[in-house]
Order: sequence, then structure tokens, then C-alpha cells
Amino acid sequence: MRLPQEPGAPSPAARQLLRRVLGDRAAEFSAEVVPGGGGPDWYEVDAGPGGVALRGSSGVAVASALRWYLRTVCGTQITWDAPAPHLPDRLPRTGTAARTVSPHLHRYHFNVCTFGYTTAFWDWARWERHIDWMALHGVTTPLAMTGLEAAWQRALLDAGLDDGTARRFLGGPAYLPWNWLASLDGWGGPLPQSWIDAHAELGLRILDRERALGMRPILQGFSGHVPRELIAERGARATTLPWWDFEVGVLDPRDPLFEEFGTTLLTEQTRLFGTDHLYAADPFIETTPPVSDPADIAGVARAVHGAMTAVDDRATWVLQAWPFSYRSDYWTPDRTRAFLDAVPDDRMLILDLWAEHRPVWPHTDGYRGKPWVWCMLHSLGGRPGLYGKLDEIATGAARARTDERGRSLAGVGAGMEAFGGDPVLYELLADVAWQGAVDDVRAWLQTWTRARYGRATPGLLRAWELLHDTVYSADAPGPSGSVVVCRPTLEGELRHELPVHLAGPPSPTVPPGLAEAWTLLAGEASREDSSGPLGRDLCDVTAQVLTHLACERQWRAADAALARDAEDFHRAAGDLLDVIEDLDTLLATRPEHRLDTWLADARSWATTPAEAELYEANARRVLTLWGHTHSKLHDYSGRHWAGLVRTFYLPRWRSWYEHIARALESGSPYPAKEFEESLLAQEERWVAGRSPTAAPGPDTAAATLDVVRTLMPRYRVPGG
Repeated sequence: MRLPQEPGAPSPAARQLLRRVLGDRAAEFSAEVVPGGGGPDWYEVDAGPGGVALRGSSGVAVASALRWYLRTVCGTQITWDAPAPHLPDRLPRTGTAARTVSPHLHRYHFNVCTFGYTTAFWDWARWERHIDWMALHGVTTPLAMTGLEAAWQRALLDAGLDDGTARRFLGGPAYLPWNWLASLDGWGGPLPQSWIDAHAELGLRILDRERALGMRPILQGFSGHVPRELIAERGARATTLPWWDFEVGVLDPRDPLFEEFGTTLLTEQTRLFGTDHLYAADPFIETTPPVSDPADIAGVARAVHGAMTAVDDRATWVLQAWPFSYRSDYWTPDRTRAFLDAVPDDRMLILDLWAEHRPVWPHTDGYRGKPWVWCMLHSLGGRPGLYGKLDEIATGAARARTDERGRSLAGVGAGMEAFGGDPVLYELLADVAWQGAVDDVRAWLQTWTRARYGRATPGLLRAWELLHDTVYSADAPGPSGSVVVCRPTLEGELRHELPVHLAGPPSPTVPPGLAEAWTLLAGEASREDSSGPLGRDLCDVTAQVLTHLACERQWRAADAALARDAEDFHRAAGDLLDVIEDLDTLLATRPEHRLDTWLADARSWATTPAEAELYEANARRVLTLWGHTHSKLHDYSGRHWAGLVRTFYLPRWRSWYEHIARALESGSPYPAKEFEESLLAQEERWVAGRSPTAAPGPDTAAATLDVVRTLMPRYRVPGG
């Protein structure tokens, strides 16, 4: 039964969004926000002879109404790789569609890491486009980290540190997220003042736009991490906590400096950026707390929340549940219970960060009744490979809500560490955010295919059935990896496996369904399609096929090397290098997959040559070495990007080939130590170097299709 219409008012923010995404066609739409009420979010669409009226409970709801009309009625959509919809000459009339009401109070977006792996160097134009995308996809509760370093700087100066010490503590721009996570400090810096000033302005602009559309951004809380110079100067009680290759100083919550500094920080943050009463704090994201007694861990929780409420008596702590899984050996039921019970239920919101793959809510008694958000993590570090559990995303949150342990579910969201890939997952999640569940994913994919490509031919529909059953299946082991981006080694058995921190091992076998989907997409693509979404998907599927083939050739080369079979080794290793070169050529056809764009964005923030060098070094290192030369996080954020493949990964595999070839020729043992030393030096030279990375190759509308048609006869695979 349709609800009666409430009186509303035109929404300037929503109206401006329509103009940005629809251009002149925005005149055919109206945007109306119905004020207040305090009930669940809703939208409705009335498409009649006078145009299309979009109505909803907020600017986000109005934008979501537009998305529904574009995809469901017009057969087009706005994704982050296809931001311009293709409208029919005359807008279809539908009358008034049934009102859509979201069952979720919170529709969350971002991960702290995203602000390093993806958005680190975005300017306002790029942010504006993404905020529009968030509104269209129903996001109400985005994490907002941009510019918060300005609040830290002021708080550190107020605490008595000099400016140089404060900016050294903050570190480099690509590493700021891990400072906020109390995981590292002082790495890749010092942070220039021009960056702090420009990003304070950018951060406020982002928040203003998000709030104007009805979002409630999450700012940062304080979890005890401060400079060790401040700890020493005050003689404060503190602990040094390790995180991978780094150590940080964390205040004892019983020390007076904890509340003093936390209050100062959040006061400065509120003065600069305002507040929506949501604060993210993760005191032990991937570390083991320095206390063992449940009462002590409860004290930490009270101190973290207390620093928030000292400044804002309406403060809600937004906590990632990641440690409860990542350090499950520490987080026993007693400790977890004590930690959660220390904060009132209505003052904590918990993010079940990897719920589509490794949910935590069933193992924590549903967070003891606290509101929580079912999150799709999807991407770890932004590394390459098609991956996603479509069926779990479609129904996982709804099933959790019906479970007694999941009864306090308050939302869904995306907690990806990086984004830009697999847009199908985020479109499906947006529908779940409004509908609660999508019961028939195969039927949904038919709508997706039509909106994605402007048509739904039998070949395209079959391709997506196959992708659903392979890379997007419920049986997918985890985020995929690529042997191309992994460091070669001459130790062990030479056959390369992914490091422990990379889930989803590479496979030397191309799944037959993937091979068939590749053939179907290539057969359906025209020259006009090549630069659009079909070209993008064809590129990504081709890259996935090449990834499997690279693994097969690397394993074959390694086995030949171990057998001291020089002829087979040269053949297989040569084939491996050819695949890597072809991968770079393919990637160069897509603007989404280019290293030079990332580096140019980094350098664009510089006001001096020295700043440009610093920003580019950050941009290069976080993708490759990550930390110091011997870092355990090597290649965690590796990418299939043109230029990066050709100038960083390919030379490493060539060096591997040359060292083994020389040893085979001379009959000597494989020089593992010599190779490792040369490789480390080679990597550091690349990070410090400023050699061109722009990949040569075609850059025309048909380039992707042309390259794929060249590659397919070369790499015939079973099932294709």
C-alpha cells in the first residue's frame, strides 16, 4: 500500500547533483526532499508527462531514486568506471512507482586504508565525482579522514611539541591512514605544511558536500597513539606496540595525558570540521593489547570512549571488528565481552569488516546487542584480480538479521581497502542497502548486463553467468593474487606462492568458465564498445586469464630450474616474460590501469620540487616496498597497472631469469643471497628514480579490443 505524500521542498544539493551527472537533461527531473520524521529512509519516483519527479527523505534518497529510474526504467546506470548514463531521447513514463524504504539505518562506505591505497592524492574534482557516486548508491555513513592531519598538528603544538617534531610524527601523505590506526608514525615524511593547509580545506569541502546531501560522516577518535617525544617529555606511562615492521608509542589509558591529549585533539577536530557525533577509533587493529585481564581491557574501552564524550556527550564510537578475527587467540569470549560491555550499547557502532568472507558476528554473540554493520571488504590492498561473492553479498545481511545473534544489525556497507575494480559488487550492494536482499542473483545479472552495455544479448548474458560461476562464486577462496606482482625468489623450491598476507593463491589453470566468458565478451565487443564498460570488462577478464597463464609458466620454469633442465627453463621463463609484457600492453589501453595517472596525481599537490619528490616517493613505495627495504609488507598493494608492470615487475622477473640462466650455464648453485641483494637494490632504485613510467602502446577508442584480438590466438586456452 502506497504511503501518502508528505509535503517536501526542493533540494539544492540534490538538484546540483542532477546537473553534474545528467547535464542538460537534468531539466527533465525535479528533486524534492521531505523533511524530518526520524523514520527509515525512503524514496519514490513519479515519471509523468511533465518530467520525472524524484522524492525522498534526504539528498541521498533522492539520488538513489535517480539511480533506480536510470537502471530499472532507462536501462542505463552510473558506475565509477562509467560515470555518464545514456538516456533515451524521450524519458519513459511510469507513473508513480511504489515507495522504496531502506531497512538499514547505516549504509557505510570506506576503510581507513582506502585513504592511502586509493584516495591519497585525489583532488576536489575527483572527490566530487565520488561523493555523487556515494549518494546515488545510498551511502549515509561515510568514513571521512581527509585533512584531519591539521587537527593533529594543532593538538601536538598545543601539547608543547615543536612544529618539526609534529610534522615528522605525521609522516608522508600515503601513510597517514596507518597513523590514524595507531600502526606507524613518522614514515615517509615529514608532512609539508602546504599539504596540511590544502587538505584541511579539501577535507572541509568534502564534509560540507556530504552533509548537504544528508550523510553523517565519521571522523576520527583517539586511541592513545602519540609521539614518543611527547611520552618522554611528560614522563607518561605508555607501551610500545609492534605492527608488522613498525613500532608505535601508545599511552596507558590510566595516565592523565590520555584524556588530556584526546580531548585536545577532538576539540581541535570539531573546531575545524564540525561533528556528526560518529568517531572511528581502533586501538589494537592488528596488534595484541598489552594487558591480559578483562578488567584492564575494559578500562581501555572506557578511556577511548571517554575521550570522545569529554568533548561530545552524544559521541558514538565506530569500531572495526577486525581484531576479534585477526587476533582471535587474544580476544577470548571473556575479553571480548568485557571490552564491548564497557561502552553503552547506544554509543557504539561496530563494523563487521569482512562479513561476506569471514564474518565475526556469529562468534561474538552478535556484539552483545550493539548495533553493527554487515560489510563487504572485497579488496585487500587493491591488488589485482577479479573476485567477489555475489550470492553472499545478495543475502548475507538479511540472513544475519534473522539469526538471534544478528538481531542488532543496523546497516550494510563496503569496507574495501581500495577500490576501482569489480563494479558489479558495488551495484549489487547498493540494491541490498535499499531492498534488504536480492533473492535471485542470476535475474539481477540480466538487469546489470543490460544497464552495463546498453543491451543484453545471449552472448553477454551467458558471459555473466559464467563469471558468476567462476570468479564471483560463493566458493571463491578469497581475494585473488597474481604471481606477476610477487617478488621472485631463488630460495626454497623456486615455484612461487603468495606471501601469507595475500589470501587466495594464484592458480596455473584458467577455469574453463572464465575462458569461455573471455571468448564471448571478445565476440560481442565492437570498436564502439572498446573504450566503454564492455572494453573495461574485456580488459579485466583478459588480464585474469593472463594472470593464470603467468602462474603456469612460472611454475613450469621453476620446475625446469630445479631439474637443471636449461632448455625447458629458457623456454618457460621466456614465455613468462612474454606474458608479463603482453599484460602491460593490454593494461595501457585503459585509463583506470595506468601508473602514470597515480604518480601525476601525487606530484600535483606539490608547491616545491622537494615536495614533488616526496609525494612521488610515497606513491611509488606504498605500491611496492610499502615500508623499509626488507619490509614484510612487500607488494601488499601491488597492482596490475601499465607502467608499473613494465618498469617494476618485469625487470624483477628478468633478473630472476638471468640469475638462474647463469647458474645453469656454469653448473653452479643458485645464488639466492646475491639475487636477493641485487633485487632489493633494484627495487629501491625504482622507488627513488624518476624514470618515465607511461607505457607505450595504443590509446585509441578501439585499442582494448585490438590488443585482445591479437592476444587470443597467442593464448588459446581450454574452454575458450
